[in-house]
Amino acid sequence: MRPRTERPLRDRRGEEPTKIVVIGAGITGLAAARELLRLADKARRPVHVSVLEASARAGGKVRTETVGGAVVETGPDSFVTLKPEMLELVKELGLESELIPTAPDATVSVLKDGRLLPMPAGMQLVSPTRLLPFAFSPLFSWRAKLRMALEPLVPAGSGDGDESLADFTRRRLGSEALDRLVAPMLAGIFAGDAERLSVRSAFPQLLELEKRGGLARGLWTGAPKRARRDGFSTFMTLKCGLTRVIEELEGRLPPGTVRVDCPATALRRGGGRWQVVTPRGTLEADVVISAAPAPALADAAEGLDPELALRLREIPFSSTATVSFVYDAKSLPRLPRGFGFLTARDAGTTLTAATFSSSKFPQRAPAGKVILRAFVGGAGREAEAEAGVARIEARVRGDLDRVLALGGAVPEAARTTRWLKANPQYDVGHGLRLQRLVSCLKSHPGLVLAGCSYHGVGLPDCVRSGKRAAELATQAAFGRRNHDAVHVGLA
Repeated sequence: MRPRTERPLRDRRGEEPTKIVVIGAGITGLAAARELLRLADKARRPVHVSVLEASARAGGKVRTETVGGAVVETGPDSFVTLKPEMLELVKELGLESELIPTAPDATVSVLKDGRLLPMPAGMQLVSPTRLLPFAFSPLFSWRAKLRMALEPLVPAGSGDGDESLADFTRRRLGSEALDRLVAPMLAGIFAGDAERLSVRSAFPQLLELEKRGGLARGLWTGAPKRARRDGFSTFMTLKCGLTRVIEELEGRLPPGTVRVDCPATALRRGGGRWQVVTPRGTLEADVVISAAPAPALADAAEGLDPELALRLREIPFSSTATVSFVYDAKSLPRLPRGFGFLTARDAGTTLTAATFSSSKFPQRAPAGKVILRAFVGGAGREAEAEAGVARIEARVRGDLDRVLALGGAVPEAARTTRWLKANPQYDVGHGLRLQRLVSCLKSHPGLVLAGCSYHGVGLPDCVRSGKRAAELATQAAFGRRNHDAVHVGLA
């Protein structure tokens, strides 16, 4: 079947197409390519877009596989709807009918001292919004509860400089809240270390809440609520997996737009244009969008600008692995309930978290099957994710068996994916690093950087970055014919 494409561009007669190369065919790069064609069509300007992908497939970390008859995500398993960009893209692609919400039982526990302790109902971000569930929660000591309850009385920070997530949490909520809630939950989003993550770069919404009188007061007076409305939940996914979005994005581009197994090995400038060197030859471009990870772009930009490459390499990355097991439900002494659990750093386990996928999204679990998905690695624990697959699976099986009391049940199928140095870390000073990058980019008009290395790691963040990159690229390409006079930058 021929791939569907967006409607053809209304070319100006005789005008040479603007050439734009997008490096990286993850969701950021594909969203950028789609938006480029839309904006060019709107401006009635001919454009030729090429998307280069170093691996054998498009999609980046978005990857759905069928394991033991079950739909398994080896990367993100859902997206948050409080940020609208990903949900809007799904609707634009005509996939709204395939959306499924999470199950009503959204219980998440924290593994502490060998016990799974449920988070209090009504938690938003890192602050309680319901008194009774918080007051009777076994997750925190009474001293910690009192400390957290007094959070609205803690004065806001000075606003000068950067602050780690750990320091911010200790200042506002206390050490126990950090160890049992904030570090497992928020640092886990980045596979990072709370002592190093920048609250300003990774979680700016916490600083905004602080300015509104404190975390709890800010949530009560203006933060989005976790309501299930019109069939939408806080987290959504697609019944057949998130790869459906990648397939639709790729299929709607003109044939031949995406070139897999085609890494950009070098960037050059010549004759007022960009030259993107690949193993299959050199592509000329008026504008280049890099949606590749910062280290990959650094390698390609080394000969062009060593300082730019240096600044890109200043952004650290960590390694993680996801492990999915498919069990026969009859082999388990009890069925897991809720969404899963997080682990405190001193929990004495390989796991950083686990998701009960068949409970979180029961609509796509085969009848009689239980799917458990575990996460290992992250900043300071990378060796666990960089080990051999057999070792990772053996250790994860042992941990799950002990924590969930699985009775030694043997999974029917397994899938492990290692994401080596694939998780950007927004450590303290990340904002300053981005400023230095922007300063370097002023010497390279027509080069736009986008993706999770810079301004957000979630799928909505990546979609927003890709669309913004397309806007900057078309401003550079269509705004002026003298490309050397156009300064673009960071999307």
